[in-house]
Amino acid sequence: MTSESSFANRAPVPNQCPPRRPRSPAWGLAAVVAGCGGALVLSACGPARVDDLPREAVSGKVTLDGKPLERGTISFQPASASPTSGMVSIVGGSYSMPKAYGLVPGSYKVSISSSEGSGPSEKLGDVPGKTPPPPKELIPARYNSDTTLTAEVKPGKSNSFDFDLTSATTPKK
Repeated sequence: MTSESSFANRAPVPNQCPPRRPRSPAWGLAAVVAGCGGALVLSACGPARVDDLPREAVSGKVTLDGKPLERGTISFQPASASPTSGMVSIVGGSYSMPKAYGLVPGSYKVSISSSEGSGPSEKLGDVPGKTPPPPKELIPARYNSDTTLTAEVKPGKSNSFDFDLTSATTPKK
């Protein structure tokens, strides 16, 4: 008796799956098409709403000493009992918060920060694992930790806020 014939005449072992037939490549293609089609249908529904708050888009420009602030962050903290705050990156002197993630109408304290570029955290000769010093803040404290900046977000308006910052110790009047 050959080994092939003994395999064919063997009784099935409990809890063992029967041998699988190879599927044609069409099944794989069908799965990919179905997956992509489902993704397209879901993406056509538009962006998911974050909540039902009456949010407004917020955008603007930030300059330091008359030049666009290359990179940094701008933060809007409620000055009153507003349910939202927001923070977004400043790139090339501009920032933008889309309506879905924007702010509800109200008064906000604005903080702007920018730090020196990040280099390697450890230099040759440093003790490994030593915590590097915090990056140097390039924006004066009156625009971040001791901010004097404000913004009033209004319903149905453009809500574009431009901030002209100076690095001088006393701001221009």
